Amino acid sequence: MNRRDFYLPQKRPFIVSLFTSLFALAYHVIFLFVFCALGVYQMFYFNIVSVIIFAVASFLLTKTQAYTILYIITTFEVIFHQIFADYYLGARASFHFFMLIMGFLPFLIFTRRRAVAYLFCILSLILFCLLELFSSSIQPIYEISPRATFIIKATNIFLSIIVLSVMIFLFSHIVQNVEFNLEHEVMFQAEKLQTQNERIINYQKNMILSLSNLVENRDNDTGEHVRRTSTYVYLLAKATKASGYYIETLTERYVDMLYRAAPLHDIGKIAVSDLILKKPGKLTPEEYEQMKIHTTRGEQIVKEVLGPSNDPEYVRIAGEIAKGHHEHWDGTGYPSNLKGEQIPLSARIMAIADVFDALVTQRCYKQAFPLEQAFEIIKESSGSHFDPVLVEVFIENKRAIIDILNRYQD
Repeated sequence: MNRRDFYLPQKRPFIVSLFTSLFALAYHVIFLFVFCALGVYQMFYFNIVSVIIFAVASFLLTKTQAYTILYIITTFEVIFHQIFADYYLGARASFHFFMLIMGFLPFLIFTRRRAVAYLFCILSLILFCLLELFSSSIQPIYEISPRATFIIKATNIFLSIIVLSVMIFLFSHIVQNVEFNLEHEVMFQAEKLQTQNERIINYQKNMILSLSNLVENRDNDTGEHVRRTSTYVYLLAKATKASGYYIETLTERYVDMLYRAAPLHDIGKIAVSDLILKKPGKLTPEEYEQMKIHTTRGEQIVKEVLGPSNDPEYVRIAGEIAKGHHEHWDGTGYPSNLKGEQIPLSARIMAIADVFDALVTQRCYKQAFPLEQAFEIIKESSGSHFDPVLVEVFIENKRAIIDILNRYQD
């Protein structure tokens, strides 16, 4: 679809004005022959002037597209033509219908200037009514025979049918064209918006990943932890749904947001001292209490940083993960001692991914556990630390978990 096609409706005033001018030109040319054949030379000469006016108007219109001025010229010519015809030939030979047409056309021409369109319409109606009321009492200057009157009327009716048919066709074509272009404009804008949204999402992903990596690097871990845990979370969520668990919550949208929010699970560590994060040995009770604040602080950071400009559902899920991924199924976790399904599903999924990755990788305070031992620890923690359903699904997908670990090795 060519972008220029979207602007076709803007050519409508020019098309309608040109059609009006050309029709008026053809109309007066035809009546040149009619009046010449009838010997009505006064009207014949008047029509010559009109032919010249509309020929020049049509030519200038194609060159300048100044349809407003030329439409005004056309309107006044039609008005004076009808008045002159009434006074010269009488009301029986005149045809006031064209004045009504000139009152209708402005609505197709002055689409952005409705006041002008209404002004032309009202003017045409007033003149039409006045001519209808008073023209029958006017004594014509030139008496024409009933046969000549019939020929003039028949020609006018024939031309009226033509102009009405063309106008109906033109109007329907314009309507279809407008609908077609509106439909494609909506599609174009939707595609443009989708592209912008995708760009924003990608930018957001990169920003979150970079920020998460920066935080993880503070406790001597690398950015691969973020990638691994996010991928574990995505795999576990999809596999849980495929197994028929939590299907009402684990929609495609929810899983996608869960995957994008997972890197933010430890964002609150930015508020924890390096002395605690990088301590090679076991933390003291006081230090452990300080470490715990990364959960609540993480939720606050998510809401403060992401809240104003992001999807509320995404912010909620990211906040749940940051705050709740250290809660335990049996209620012994922190910071809120939530129990069972009181813990948001997002946090329960994140908890397994985070603990498993901590087990199988080396940290400043420990060595990496062997894979089989790590899986065994996860299995033994079912019903105490972790949601039993999620542990079952996690163990069932052991091979895929190992593949992810191997893919994102430090």
